[in-house]
Formats: sequence, C-alpha cells, structure tokens
Amino acid sequence: MRFRFGAYELDVARRELRVAGELRSVQPLVLAVLAYLVRHRDRVVTKQELMRQVWPDAVVADASLHRAVSLARRALRPGDRGLLRTHARIGYRFLAEVSTPDAAEEAALCGPPRYATCGDIHLAYRILGDGPVDVVLVLGWSLAMESALRLGGAADLVAALSGRARVLLFDKRGTGASDRVKALPSLAERVGDLGALLDAVRSRAAVLVGFSEGGPLAMAFAATRPARVRGLALVGAFARMAAARDHPSGWTEAEIAALRAYIRKGWGSGATMRALVPERHLTDAVRAWAARAEQEGASPGAALDLLEMNLEIDVRPLLPRVRAPAVVLHAAGDRVVRAGNGRAVAAAIPGARLIEAAGDDHAFLFDGRPRLERELKALVDRTGAGG
Repeated sequence: MRFRFGAYELDVARRELRVAGELRSVQPLVLAVLAYLVRHRDRVVTKQELMRQVWPDAVVADASLHRAVSLARRALRPGDRGLLRTHARIGYRFLAEVSTPDAAEEAALCGPPRYATCGDIHLAYRILGDGPVDVVLVLGWSLAMESALRLGGAADLVAALSGRARVLLFDKRGTGASDRVKALPSLAERVGDLGALLDAVRSRAAVLVGFSEGGPLAMAFAATRPARVRGLALVGAFARMAAARDHPSGWTEAEIAALRAYIRKGWGSGATMRALVPERHLTDAVRAWAARAEQEGASPGAALDLLEMNLEIDVRPLLPRVRAPAVVLHAAGDRVVRAGNGRAVAAAIPGARLIEAAGDDHAFLFDGRPRLERELKALVDRTGAGG
C-alpha cells in the first residue's frame, strides 16, 4: 500500500520514501516506524505499541525508540517535521492529511465485496493488487476477510504481497459476508467453492496460503486439483483436528468440550480470535478487535456447525498426492494447534519444507510476520518464474 502526504510518497510494500519524486535514504527500522505512524494516524500510538510492532523480537529502550522517531522526522523536510508530534510520556501521532493513490486497491478494501457462486451459494471475495501470480489467503476458523484486514499484521502482509501478486481473500460458506447455510458443509463442498472462486476471477492456478483451519481446505484442493495450484504455504495448520491413537497432537475430548461450551455460552466475547494473538500483543484494542471479529464471522449456531465439520476432517490420506512446492510454518509454542501438527504435515507432503519458529505466533501475523512475508514472496517469485 502507498500513502501520499504533501510532496511525499511512502510505499510500504517496497519500503521506499520519495520526496518530490526523489528516493530518500531511510533505515528500514526508521521507515517501519514512520509507516506505522502514518497507517495509524487517526490516533496517538503509544510507545509500548510502537515497540511491540516494530521490534517484536527485542527489548527496546526508550532512547532507541526516541532516536528512531527522531530519524523519521529528519527524513522529512525541515518545515514538515512538526507532522510527527510527540505526546510526552505517552507516544506519537502523525498529523498530515494522507491519501492513497491506489484507488482500485482502496475501492477493493472499502467498497462492497464481490461475489462468486457455487451452485446456489454466494461466496464473498476481494481482490488486492494486480501482479502476475495469484495468491489466495484461506483464512482459518470463522475469521472473515473484513475482520482480517482490520488486524495490522494481516493488512501489512496483504500490502506487501500485493506489490508482486494478485491477492484474493474470501469468506468460506457460512461465515462473514458469504451465504449462511442450512446444512453442514463438507470439505468436498469447500473444495468446490475454492474452485468456483478461481473460476470467477479467471485464475488458472494460484499459490494457496492456508491458515490454521484453512489449511485442510488448501491441502485437499492441492491434492485433488493439482493443476490449479502453483504453490502451497501452510501456517499453524493441521491435517486432522481431533486427537486419535495415531495423531496425539490433535485436540483432546476435554478441549473440544470446552470449546463447545464457550460457543454456546460466551460466543462474541472474542476468546477464539484472541487465541491467534501472542500473549504479549494482547492490547485492549486487539481484545476489542477479537470480540468484533467473532461476532462478524459467524453466529453461535454457525460456529458450532463449523466445529463439527472440523472434527470430521482428516486429509492425511491426501497429503502424499500434493505435488506443488510446499512450505509449512508453525510456532513451537502454538497454543491453538500444537506444533506436532506442523511436523506431521511437513513429513507427509513430498518435498515440503518445515519452518518451526520459537514463540506462540499461531498465524505468523505478529512476531512471525517478517518470516512469513519472506517465505511467501520467495514462493511467489519461484512459482512465477516457473510460469
């Protein structure tokens, strides 16, 4: 995504700042500070939030943050340095009027969703970017694309990818802005839905990125429709949700019972969405986002149906049939889908590469986002070069 203010153009995906068309040399961390403040210009960003977002893997002293902000000011012309205001002992705020020159991208983000049809089911989707390779983000659980795009890490990931690919997001049937369904959808029906989406956007083949519960759908599609998959990335994913004698990393009966009880009595307060956020990133703003995301994603009844469908999933027999280049990313301390799931998936897919990262970033949208971004860009570049 690009931002313009006065004589400046800030390109987040390319990590470039231009002044009157001329490229200005800015350190990557300093540019990240400026970009975060520009993106969140509607409010004061606290020092703690800025440290968490820009230096997720380090303990940062106030002096280091102050220096980074000072360098961000110095990247602006002397008369414009007041645009970056310090709020003593609290944080910083960017004050300029900002426009986004990517009108088509803004319309895609802010306008109504588009719809593809599979039989009589309408599937909501959005397209961002216009690169030569298609990337489909298959979101997990009941997370709707609108909610995902309001989460900073997800929005930053989409912005980075849209600089070199056409990024597609969609709401699975029964969730978000897609049609609610009366009968429990099968995995085969969801595979058909994904095929219908690719048909609607005239995509011959795409890189699939399956997050968490979106992973089995991405795997099944790759195994059964190999000609339509350029590459496969699986993030915090599983091939079977429920534990079994030969699958000890799955969810236990006690964990499933607790989730059913929460959906029946507490749905809408955000517990399932908060689970995808690392503990140290759970701010009040993120907690509010999580509650709203749960409410927008599905009703309690739909969430219960989704859970029952997930408990029936077992795509392990399909994994040896996957032929697309595959990378599996999993957090060693994942609190939602245990790391053993990622190891098992990577071992079963021919040639798959396993990246097991420290921490508990389930969806790799916080501490793990830089690594996820690098891996996806490499996969896009590799599959794009291959035609």
